[in-house]
This record gives sequence, structure tokens and C-alpha cells, in this order.
Amino acid sequence: MSLFLKWKQKKQEKEVERVFWESISKRKDYWNTIGHVDGDVLTHLLNPMFFGGPAWPSGRQTFIRVQKTETVILASDGLSDPFQSPEEKSRTQGKGLEFYIECDDESLRGPLSDIQDHWAFDLLYQMSQNAAAHPNMLELFMKHDVLSIEFTDLAVPPHFVNKNGDIGVLLGVQSPSVSTSLSLPYESIKLISMKLLTPNELDYVREQGAQGRRQLAETFQLSKSYHITMTKRESLI
Repeated sequence: MSLFLKWKQKKQEKEVERVFWESISKRKDYWNTIGHVDGDVLTHLLNPMFFGGPAWPSGRQTFIRVQKTETVILASDGLSDPFQSPEEKSRTQGKGLEFYIECDDESLRGPLSDIQDHWAFDLLYQMSQNAAAHPNMLELFMKHDVLSIEFTDLAVPPHFVNKNGDIGVLLGVQSPSVSTSLSLPYESIKLISMKLLTPNELDYVREQGAQGRRQLAETFQLSKSYHITMTKRESLI
């Protein structure tokens, strides 16, 4: 490799590193405007990507907790890091999105070391891993705004699980307090909410498809429950 190419590569690597740290800082600064952000993050002792798990853009798989007065937010923090290789999807913010779940469960205010055993974290983690593995989930949200996903074998509150063990989640219900986008060094990313559905609401989404998802999201807006997952609530369908 010529001296010029080595210099160019080094310059690109420094640029990626600068954007990496600035992205982390800007996300934390934003969440600090919403509530109190812990000084530490939630992460793994051993990165799952080294054991066959999906790779995150920079390899960094972390999550943060944001404590508000009445609720607690758990958010992914790394899906929108820049890709490690300067040549890989150059000048993009990774997957272009981050997910979060806001919940009224007071146990989420306990020691940070206990949060990874909480069902809300498990739900967020599974969603984030799905996004990391998906070739371009951002395109789906750009097209549809509101999407849904189903999980099984998660220990969410039982009234959110149907008779077959299916768990529905509505993605992208707008929040009155959390922005739908965040400006990072390379580009703006989407901040996507997650809301647990009751079995009846899940059936409605299955039957009505995209129109049902939009109508249900509007119903949550009108009821003023918005994107928040309340541990105890009546079904709106």
C-alpha cells in the first residue's frame, strides 16, 4: 500500500472514531433532556456477536436507562453507531434507528445490575437483535411509520400473552415527549417506541394489517396512553 493510501485510510479511521464518540455523546445528551440517565450502561461481559449473534454496526451492544418522574425508559444505544469499516456504508449512522420502551413498572428503578433480568429489557434486547440482523429495517419504517412484531417465550405480564403464548408489540407509536428523530453527525436517525399489545389488540393487527396498525396507534393517541406500556391496563379493542 502506498504512503498516500495509508494516509487516506488512517484519516478515514480517525473520522469514524470521531463520529463514533460524538454519536454516543449526542444520544446521551438527548436522553438527559428527557430524564435522568445512569452514568453506566447495560452491556454484556462477552459480546453475543462473538458467539453467532447478529453484529451491531460498531460491535458495541449497549442499552441505557432513563428515569422520569412517573415512568422509566430503556433504550438501545449502538444500533446507530457508524459502521466500523470506513468503506462499509460510508457516512451512515449504522442501522439508522434506536428502539426504546417506556414503562410504569417501579421495579425498573432498582439496581442497574438487576435490569437485565427484567422482562422490559428482554423485550428491548430481542427487538434490537432483530434490527441488527435485518438487512434494512429502517426502510420498513420509512414506508409504514407504524409496524408490529411478535415474540414468544418472554416473561411479560401474563395479560399481554395470548393462549398460544404469542406476544404482540406495536412499533412507532408517537410520544408526546420523545422525538421521533435525532440528529447525529452523519444523518438523522429514528427513535422508535415499543408498546405491548393485549391479545385482542394483537388479533386486530393480524386481521387488519397496516390499516389496523395505524388505527390502533391513533387509538392509543386519543386515549392518551400513547406509546407507554402500562403494566396493568384494559384492552382498547
